[in-house]
Amino acid sequence: MTKNVTVTDENGTYVGTTYPKRAKGLVKNGRALFLDDCTIRLSGKTEPSDDKINQSEVKQMNYIYFNPREWSYEQTQYNTQYNNGNGFCQPGFHSQASVERCYINDFDGGLIESLMFGGWDEAYTKVTTGHFSFLPDTEYCFVFWLNGGENDRNNEICQLQISYSGNPGDCCTYKLNRNYIKPLLHKQGWELYSIPFVTPASEQPTVDTRFSFVAGNAPMAIKPAKDPTFYKEWEDEPDEFAQWRPQRHNLVFEDGWPDITMYGGDKYSTEVLRSRKRQFVSPQHRQMMQGMAENVQQAAQGVAENVQQVAQGFAVNAKQMAKDLAQSTRQMAEHYRESAEQRKNQAEHRAELAELLTEYREKQTELTTRQEELSERRLDLQMRYNELLKQYRVSENEKSRLNAGFDETADEMPALSALHALDAQFTCASNMVSTQDVPIEASEGVLNGIESQLNSVTGMCSKREEILDELETILNRITEQA
Repeated sequence: MTKNVTVTDENGTYVGTTYPKRAKGLVKNGRALFLDDCTIRLSGKTEPSDDKINQSEVKQMNYIYFNPREWSYEQTQYNTQYNNGNGFCQPGFHSQASVERCYINDFDGGLIESLMFGGWDEAYTKVTTGHFSFLPDTEYCFVFWLNGGENDRNNEICQLQISYSGNPGDCCTYKLNRNYIKPLLHKQGWELYSIPFVTPASEQPTVDTRFSFVAGNAPMAIKPAKDPTFYKEWEDEPDEFAQWRPQRHNLVFEDGWPDITMYGGDKYSTEVLRSRKRQFVSPQHRQMMQGMAENVQQAAQGVAENVQQVAQGFAVNAKQMAKDLAQSTRQMAEHYRESAEQRKNQAEHRAELAELLTEYREKQTELTTRQEELSERRLDLQMRYNELLKQYRVSENEKSRLNAGFDETADEMPALSALHALDAQFTCASNMVSTQDVPIEASEGVLNGIESQLNSVTGMCSKREEILDELETILNRITEQA
């Protein structure tokens, strides 16, 4: 629903915009009048408190921003069983040390006030706002940055609860862990959330609303966020090792995760995972791959330059031929001028070549993605092979074939470099197709060359995939025989 109804105060001063349904509700309750189909004027006869709500509704009915100072939070730690079936906790004992409001560094290096609460023990911490008065039957979004809230046992509680009219049973619960709700953005270990909710319908002018965060078995932190559109140019920064970690970034650790000397750090620390990612490529192999990549890149660059020169030569020759033809046949131009049908056919032919060029660009993108997927698959199979060597007896023939297969599929650079080298050829072909002076046959020749290179890379990918299929079959046979 779009805010397309203009709102003015009793004097005609512009206040903002609102939703059509909300505008009808204000008129029905006697708090506004329709000036036309798309404009309402707030009434001056309402009580001061209602007038304040009316004039601030534009701010309330879209984004609600987390602010630790506005939260009248309670610090409670429960030692009884947590009940998340109806959205509230059973009574327990209090611990003032479980909740802390403090300043921390923000993304720009400045200080920002945050709320930090919860712990690793078998307890639950609930922090709650004061009472907010929101418009009934209205859409809102609660925006905030979240850090932590997960542990390596996968038994944590990390929730946002929104309750209405002081009724714990009328409570909406949002699970903020394990990607039950995907964040809008990752930044330096923080996750940006915009939680949508709709207040219930009510005959009263406002709905009493409270927010609560619940943390259990893992500490978490919340800090203020701005309008999500503020971050639209920000680059997403997810954890590069997220697939191998049992929990997400947490501020309680210096690096966001346990270091190598701490519990779990021997498996999940950044130092260990980076070493794990590098261990399958020896320095000699990396040097060889780099050399091959440089050779392929130079060769591709040479091909691109040659294609460019050929294309320029075609363009110059075609232009000269056209000029000579025009000079020699100027007097007979009316007899040999191209018919309208011929021009139409040429235009259609160039349009077909342009479509074919677009198809080849898409194939280039698909092949690049396929190469990256094959590299990920190879890495997974290599890790699986290393684990099998520790658990089972592998014959020398199988070791020999596996090692040879991993060596054969290790080098992805020739294919990727060849794909990158096509960029120059695509630019050249695009210029030739769109230039009327260049013969269509010349454009077709360049496109045929591009197709040939794409087919070559496709063959390389298929060969690599075939080898990986064979390696996976061997690994499956070793596992079944054991």
